[in-house]
Amino acid sequence: MVVKQMHRLGINSDVLQILGFASIFASIATWRAAKESGDSARAERFGIFIGLWAPTFFALAGEVAVHEAKQDELPAG
Repeated sequence: MVVKQMHRLGINSDVLQILGFASIFASIATWRAAKESGDSARAERFGIFIGLWAPTFFALAGEVAVHEAKQDELPAG
């Protein structure tokens, strides 16, 4: 259901993969920026929180890719 809705909105698997990699880089950047503020424990937790988005984006990318492949197999008409 969610995959079909994302496909209808124009969110393809490439976009989701880019978001996955972006969340990894955002996690590192957030961790480094928050670490400089002095509270290293909070910086670590916040960096991990953002980093946990990546597997979700990659899993959704895989499911959307399967949906896209099924759509390509359907006869036009």
